[in-house]
Amino acid sequence: MRQIAIVGLGLIGGSLGLRLRSLGLARVIGVDADEEAARRAAERGAADEVSGDLGRIGGAEIVVVAVPLERTIAVAREAAARAQKGAILTDVASVKGPLVSALAHLPEVRYVGGHPMFGTAGRGIAEADGELPAGQPYALTPTEETDDAATQTLVQVIQQLGMRPVLLSPEAHDRAAAEASHLPYLIALALSAAAGVDAREIAGPAFRDATRVAQSPPDLWMEILKTNRTHVLAALDAFGASITRTRDALARGHYQQVVRAR
Repeated sequence: MRQIAIVGLGLIGGSLGLRLRSLGLARVIGVDADEEAARRAAERGAADEVSGDLGRIGGAEIVVVAVPLERTIAVAREAAARAQKGAILTDVASVKGPLVSALAHLPEVRYVGGHPMFGTAGRGIAEADGELPAGQPYALTPTEETDDAATQTLVQVIQQLGMRPVLLSPEAHDRAAAEASHLPYLIALALSAAAGVDAREIAGPAFRDATRVAQSPPDLWMEILKTNRTHVLAALDAFGASITRTRDALARGHYQQVVRAR
Protein backbone atom coordinates (compact mmCIF):
# COMPACT_ATOMS: atom_id res chain seq x y z
CA MET A 1 0.00 0.00 0.00
CA ARG A 2 1.21 3.48 -0.83
CA GLN A 3 2.22 5.93 1.87
CA ILE A 4 0.92 9.43 1.17
CA ALA A 5 1.74 12.38 3.40
CA ILE A 6 -0.62 15.34 3.62
CA VAL A 7 0.87 18.52 5.05
CA GLY A 8 -2.00 20.71 6.21
CA LEU A 9 -5.18 19.04 7.44
CA GLY A 10 -7.77 21.66 6.66
CA LEU A 11 -10.76 21.42 4.34
CA ILE A 12 -8.85 20.17 1.29
CA GLY A 13 -6.13 18.14 2.97
CA GLY A 14 -8.55 16.65 5.47
CA SER A 15 -11.05 15.69 2.76
CA LEU A 16 -8.35 14.03 0.67
CA GLY A 17 -7.12 12.13 3.73
CA LEU A 18 -10.61 10.96 4.61
CA ARG A 19 -11.23 9.78 1.06
CA LEU A 20 -7.88 8.02 0.66
CA ARG A 21 -8.51 6.11 3.87
CA SER A 22 -12.17 5.32 3.23
CA LEU A 23 -11.25 3.80 -0.14
CA GLY A 24 -8.23 1.96 1.27
CA LEU A 25 -5.90 3.59 -1.24
CA ALA A 26 -3.02 4.54 1.03
CA ARG A 27 -1.63 4.79 4.50
CA VAL A 28 -1.96 8.51 5.22
CA ILE A 29 0.59 10.44 7.24
CA GLY A 30 -0.96 13.73 8.35
CA VAL A 31 1.10 16.74 9.43
CA ASP A 32 -0.26 19.98 10.83
CA ALA A 33 1.59 22.52 12.96
CA ASP A 34 -1.71 23.64 14.50
CA GLU A 35 -2.16 21.37 17.54
CA GLU A 36 -5.94 21.78 17.58
CA ALA A 37 -6.26 21.01 13.87
CA ALA A 38 -4.02 17.97 14.30
CA ARG A 39 -6.12 16.75 17.22
CA ARG A 40 -9.39 17.18 15.32
CA ALA A 41 -7.94 15.47 12.25
CA ALA A 42 -6.89 12.50 14.34
CA GLU A 43 -10.34 12.31 15.95
CA ARG A 44 -12.01 12.38 12.55
CA GLY A 45 -9.71 9.74 11.06
CA ALA A 46 -8.27 11.96 8.35
CA ALA A 47 -4.92 10.16 8.64
CA ASP A 48 -3.49 6.94 10.03
CA GLU A 49 -1.04 8.99 12.06
CA VAL A 50 -1.07 12.71 12.77
CA SER A 51 1.87 14.79 13.89
CA GLY A 52 3.12 18.34 14.05
CA ASP A 53 6.57 17.16 12.96
CA LEU A 54 7.29 17.57 9.25
CA GLY A 55 10.06 15.00 9.62
CA ARG A 56 7.36 12.29 9.75
CA ILE A 57 6.87 12.52 5.97
CA GLY A 58 10.19 10.82 5.24
CA GLY A 59 8.67 7.45 4.34
CA ALA A 60 6.00 8.78 1.97
CA GLU A 61 6.26 8.30 -1.77
CA ILE A 62 3.78 11.14 -2.40
CA VAL A 63 3.71 14.38 -0.37
CA VAL A 64 0.71 16.70 -0.75
CA VAL A 65 1.16 20.25 0.52
CA ALA A 66 -2.30 21.53 1.44
CA VAL A 67 -1.61 24.79 3.26
CA PRO A 68 -2.87 28.29 2.38
CA LEU A 69 -1.55 29.76 -0.88
CA GLU A 70 0.74 32.31 0.76
CA ARG A 71 2.54 29.56 2.71
CA THR A 72 2.71 26.92 0.00
CA ILE A 73 6.13 27.71 -1.49
CA ALA A 74 7.90 27.89 1.88
CA VAL A 75 6.24 24.74 3.24
CA ALA A 76 6.82 22.84 -0.02
CA ARG A 77 10.52 23.67 0.06
CA GLU A 78 10.78 22.50 3.64
CA ALA A 79 8.83 19.34 2.83
CA ALA A 80 11.15 18.64 -0.11
CA ALA A 81 14.12 18.77 2.23
CA ARG A 82 12.46 16.26 4.60
CA ALA A 83 11.03 13.89 1.97
CA GLN A 84 12.74 10.76 0.76
CA LYS A 85 14.80 11.30 -2.39
CA GLY A 86 12.70 10.89 -5.52
CA ALA A 87 9.36 11.33 -3.76
CA ILE A 88 6.56 13.02 -5.67
CA LEU A 89 5.73 16.45 -4.27
CA THR A 90 2.50 18.18 -5.20
CA ASP A 91 0.29 20.95 -3.81
CA VAL A 92 -3.34 22.02 -3.88
CA ALA A 93 -3.00 25.79 -4.40
CA SER A 94 -5.51 27.46 -6.70
CA VAL A 95 -2.89 29.54 -8.55
CA LYS A 96 -0.11 27.61 -10.27
CA GLY A 97 2.15 29.85 -12.36
CA PRO A 98 4.28 31.40 -9.57
CA LEU A 99 4.39 28.14 -7.62
CA VAL A 100 5.52 26.01 -10.53
CA SER A 101 8.26 28.53 -11.32
CA ALA A 102 9.45 28.46 -7.71
CA LEU A 103 9.25 24.70 -7.11
CA ALA A 104 9.91 23.04 -10.47
CA HIS A 105 13.65 22.59 -9.94
CA LEU A 106 13.78 21.20 -6.42
CA PRO A 107 16.54 18.57 -6.63
CA GLU A 108 15.32 16.23 -3.90
CA VAL A 109 11.81 15.50 -5.23
CA ARG A 110 9.72 15.28 -8.39
CA TYR A 111 7.31 18.22 -8.25
CA VAL A 112 3.98 18.29 -10.10
CA GLY A 113 1.63 21.24 -9.54
CA GLY A 114 -1.91 20.29 -8.60
CA HIS A 115 -5.30 21.81 -7.83
CA PRO A 116 -8.26 19.65 -6.70
CA MET A 117 -11.44 21.49 -7.68
CA PHE A 118 -13.73 21.01 -4.71
CA GLY A 119 -14.58 22.80 -1.51
CA THR A 120 -17.23 24.59 0.50
CA ALA A 121 -17.71 28.13 1.76
CA GLY A 122 -16.09 27.08 5.04
CA ARG A 123 -12.57 26.10 5.96
CA GLY A 124 -10.68 23.87 8.35
CA ILE A 125 -10.85 20.22 9.35
CA ALA A 126 -14.38 20.67 10.72
CA GLU A 127 -15.59 21.22 7.13
CA ALA A 128 -13.65 18.29 5.65
CA ASP A 129 -15.72 15.57 4.00
CA GLY A 130 -14.47 12.50 2.18
CA GLU A 131 -17.37 12.75 -0.28
CA LEU A 132 -16.47 16.26 -1.49
CA PRO A 133 -13.82 15.10 -4.00
CA ALA A 134 -16.06 12.52 -5.67
CA GLY A 135 -16.62 13.23 -9.36
CA GLN A 136 -14.79 16.55 -9.30
CA PRO A 137 -11.96 17.72 -11.60
CA TYR A 138 -8.39 17.62 -10.34
CA ALA A 139 -6.01 19.81 -12.32
CA LEU A 140 -2.35 18.90 -12.77
CA THR A 141 0.06 21.39 -14.30
CA PRO A 142 3.14 19.56 -15.60
CA THR A 143 5.65 21.37 -17.79
CA GLU A 144 8.13 20.01 -20.33
CA GLU A 145 10.59 19.51 -17.46
CA THR A 146 8.18 17.60 -15.21
CA ASP A 147 8.90 13.92 -14.62
CA ASP A 148 6.37 11.99 -16.72
CA ALA A 149 6.26 9.01 -14.36
CA ALA A 150 5.41 11.32 -11.45
CA THR A 151 2.57 12.88 -13.43
CA GLN A 152 1.18 9.49 -14.42
CA THR A 153 1.34 8.24 -10.82
CA LEU A 154 -0.73 11.23 -9.70
CA VAL A 155 -3.17 10.69 -12.58
CA GLN A 156 -3.65 7.12 -11.37
CA VAL A 157 -4.23 8.20 -7.76
CA ILE A 158 -6.68 10.90 -8.87
CA GLN A 159 -8.67 8.36 -10.86
CA GLN A 160 -8.69 5.98 -7.89
CA LEU A 161 -10.09 8.83 -5.78
CA GLY A 162 -13.02 8.99 -8.21
CA MET A 163 -11.91 12.37 -9.51
CA ARG A 164 -11.24 13.51 -13.08
CA PRO A 165 -7.63 14.44 -13.91
CA VAL A 166 -7.22 17.48 -16.18
CA LEU A 167 -3.74 18.29 -17.46
CA LEU A 168 -3.05 21.96 -18.22
CA SER A 169 -0.05 24.21 -18.48
CA PRO A 170 0.35 26.51 -15.45
CA GLU A 171 -0.65 29.50 -17.61
CA ALA A 172 -3.74 27.76 -18.99
CA HIS A 173 -4.72 26.64 -15.51
CA ASP A 174 -4.49 30.12 -14.03
CA ARG A 175 -6.55 31.57 -16.88
CA ALA A 176 -9.17 28.83 -16.53
CA ALA A 177 -9.25 29.14 -12.72
CA ALA A 178 -9.79 32.89 -13.06
CA GLU A 179 -12.79 32.28 -15.33
CA ALA A 180 -14.30 29.26 -13.55
CA SER A 181 -13.51 29.96 -9.90
CA HIS A 182 -12.10 33.39 -9.11
CA LEU A 183 -14.53 35.38 -11.28
CA PRO A 184 -17.59 33.59 -9.81
CA TYR A 185 -16.44 34.62 -6.34
CA LEU A 186 -16.35 38.29 -7.37
CA ILE A 187 -19.73 37.96 -9.09
CA ALA A 188 -21.17 36.41 -5.93
CA LEU A 189 -19.89 39.35 -3.89
CA ALA A 190 -21.39 41.83 -6.35
CA LEU A 191 -24.72 39.98 -6.43
CA SER A 192 -24.86 39.88 -2.63
CA ALA A 193 -24.15 43.61 -2.45
CA ALA A 194 -26.79 44.42 -5.10
CA ALA A 195 -29.64 42.52 -3.41
CA GLY A 196 -31.92 44.67 -1.29
CA VAL A 197 -33.75 43.68 1.88
CA ASP A 198 -36.90 42.60 0.02
CA ALA A 199 -34.88 40.55 -2.44
CA ARG A 200 -33.17 38.71 0.38
CA GLU A 201 -36.53 38.09 2.04
CA ILE A 202 -37.88 36.21 -0.98
CA ALA A 203 -34.60 34.69 -2.16
CA GLY A 204 -34.76 31.00 -3.03
CA PRO A 205 -32.19 28.36 -3.99
CA ALA A 206 -31.06 30.19 -7.13
CA PHE A 207 -29.87 33.22 -5.14
CA ARG A 208 -28.40 31.11 -2.35
CA ASP A 209 -26.47 28.92 -4.79
CA ALA A 210 -25.23 31.94 -6.75
CA THR A 211 -23.97 33.73 -3.64
CA ARG A 212 -22.75 30.79 -1.51
CA VAL A 213 -19.09 31.33 -2.36
CA ALA A 214 -19.31 34.93 -1.15
CA GLN A 215 -19.31 33.52 2.38
CA SER A 216 -15.79 32.11 1.92
CA PRO A 217 -12.99 33.49 4.12
CA PRO A 218 -11.91 36.90 2.72
CA ASP A 219 -8.24 36.44 3.66
CA LEU A 220 -8.03 33.30 1.54
CA TRP A 221 -9.50 35.12 -1.45
CA MET A 222 -7.35 38.23 -1.11
CA GLU A 223 -4.21 36.14 -1.60
CA ILE A 224 -5.72 34.30 -4.58
CA LEU A 225 -6.80 37.53 -6.27
CA LYS A 226 -3.44 39.16 -5.64
CA THR A 227 -1.49 36.20 -7.01
CA ASN A 228 -3.70 35.68 -10.09
CA ARG A 229 -4.59 39.34 -10.64
CA THR A 230 -3.74 39.54 -14.36
CA HIS A 231 -5.97 36.63 -15.33
CA VAL A 232 -8.77 37.74 -12.99
CA LEU A 233 -8.74 41.22 -14.53
CA ALA A 234 -9.01 39.69 -18.02
CA ALA A 235 -11.93 37.53 -16.85
CA LEU A 236 -13.65 40.58 -15.34
CA ASP A 237 -13.21 42.50 -18.59
CA ALA A 238 -14.76 39.65 -20.60
CA PHE A 239 -17.64 39.36 -18.13
CA GLY A 240 -18.21 43.11 -18.14
CA ALA A 241 -18.42 43.12 -21.93
CA SER A 242 -20.91 40.25 -21.81
CA ILE A 243 -23.08 42.04 -19.24
CA THR A 244 -23.01 45.19 -21.34
CA ARG A 245 -24.17 43.24 -24.41
CA THR A 246 -26.96 41.67 -22.34
CA ARG A 247 -28.09 45.03 -21.01
CA ASP A 248 -28.07 46.58 -24.49
CA ALA A 249 -30.06 43.68 -25.91
CA LEU A 250 -32.64 43.96 -23.13
CA ALA A 251 -32.93 47.72 -23.64
CA ARG A 252 -33.65 47.12 -27.33
CA GLY A 253 -36.20 44.42 -26.55
CA HIS A 254 -34.13 41.63 -28.12
CA TYR A 255 -35.24 39.04 -25.59
CA GLN A 256 -34.06 35.96 -27.46
CA GLN A 257 -30.58 37.45 -27.54
CA VAL A 258 -30.76 38.11 -23.79
CA VAL A 259 -31.55 34.53 -22.82
CA ARG A 260 -29.41 32.79 -25.42
CA ALA A 261 -26.34 31.18 -23.88
CA ARG A 262 -23.10 32.39 -25.40
